[in-house]
Amino acid sequence: MPGKANPLDDIANDLALWIDQTSTEIALAFAPTRSPFSADVSEEQKLEYYRQRLFNPDGSPNAAGRDQEMQRLGSDGFAQVYRAVVKRYPDLRIPTPEEMAPPLEVPEQWPQMPPAPPGAPPGLPGGLPPGPAAVPPPSARPPFAVPPRPPMMPPPGGP
Repeated sequence: MPGKANPLDDIANDLALWIDQTSTEIALAFAPTRSPFSADVSEEQKLEYYRQRLFNPDGSPNAAGRDQEMQRLGSDGFAQVYRAVVKRYPDLRIPTPEEMAPPLEVPEQWPQMPPAPPGAPPGLPGGLPPGPAAVPPPSARPPFAVPPRPPMMPPPGGP
């Protein structure tokens, strides 16, 4: 509410600001410069570690190691690590084929169905189209006895 300022409001604001600044300074003073129990590892050592996890010594994919790293790193982290390893060790990259298979040629004339035998009904020439054998239509009666269906509403006049 607008009105005359209370001196206790200024004291409350100053106290809240002091608590916020002091807690931040204390947290920064106790914060470690790196993660606890982490080792000093160079980028080259990291790449070598992940190379062994993602690829076998012969350069083939290490499926078990990849699955474990995918679970541990997630898809984005795994993609980042994989790109870094392949960039550092380009011989591990999956070889791309030099030349794709030749394109399929389009025939000069499309295959046609043989002519219908004389006296055949009009429709598809040559009988039924290729595909699975025709299945007879279902019979009107089910192959087992079906109990009568109960009425949806009680009969007029009540039970």
